[in-house]
Amino acid sequence: MIRHGSAEDIEECAALWVRACAARDGVAVAGVAERARPKFGHVESWIVAEEPGTGIVGFVLATKPQSGLPTDPPDAAVVSLLAIAPDAQGLGLGGTLLARVADALARRGHERAVLHVLADNHPAVRLYERQGWMPWGAPFPHSLLKRPTQTYLRDLGA
Repeated sequence: MIRHGSAEDIEECAALWVRACAARDGVAVAGVAERARPKFGHVESWIVAEEPGTGIVGFVLATKPQSGLPTDPPDAAVVSLLAIAPDAQGLGLGGTLLARVADALARRGHERAVLHVLADNHPAVRLYERQGWMPWGAPFPHSLLKRPTQTYLRDLGA
């Protein structure tokens, strides 16, 4: 089932974010949940996927323009978090959630959206590029992980 996120989902989504990041990085990194939680206070669109009896298996959170990095286009909504449970990855759920949030942002009148991805996260980069996201600007070091990160921008056609 796909639905809008709510305040009752914050802790479950934050925990999923931590699990997905640990699976991506091969190790849990301190500070990941603490960096994610404040983003739920700037929601522009929040969509969760849940399975009965299992709970939330994926979510995407977009925040208001100017809630990302100072280098982001000032008019672009920010896709701040996209996480899929490790055992649900590779099934197309990330693409579904990303398409849904792009549609929701366009319906809200946003013409563009931005996101940031670790440059070595090849599955995520392929997903974003397949859905029309384009690299924007120069890579920069992730503030927590210090790995190269790339900004991606998408015209939402609003």
